[in-house]
Amino acid sequence: MSMSKLPVWLRGENAKALERAADAYWQSIEAALFSWLEQIDEEKAALEILDLLAWERDINRLDDESVALYAQRIKYAVANAEDAGSNTGMMRIFERLGFGFVQINDRVPGFDWDMVEIAMSETQSAGKQALIKEIIRSYGRTCRRYFLSALTETHTTEALGNIEYDKEVVG
Repeated sequence: MSMSKLPVWLRGENAKALERAADAYWQSIEAALFSWLEQIDEEKAALEILDLLAWERDINRLDDESVALYAQRIKYAVANAEDAGSNTGMMRIFERLGFGFVQINDRVPGFDWDMVEIAMSETQSAGKQALIKEIIRSYGRTCRRYFLSALTETHTTEALGNIEYDKEVVG
């Protein structure tokens, strides 16, 4: 409909006001529709949406787990599931979740053939036993038993030295 055929009250400034009102209305509708797309972004989603995404990706929230770590585990759940079962895949899983040096060893001398060693620095594993246990439960091989070896860095002026200790945590 051209401007000349519009009713008299819709000419000039009135037509511009109607245009601005309609534009604002449709922008609000568009924003509401696109806000759902932002909720799929794990780092920006509300906790309720994270819980739905976690359910979909078979992630259980740990006791006292921060929302940031929970979101990170949800974000990488698909990639972690694809990497599950192999040693290099397990190392990538630990790397994605913020662990630094991690080494995974099969068939460790002195242990049963089905035992797999996960070696990491003691500072990395401190306070994260529940997370490590959940990673192993979710992404480890079902026919393997895992044990954690904590490596400690020491500074000494001695030329030779051997420090060995065992620590077992039953949880």
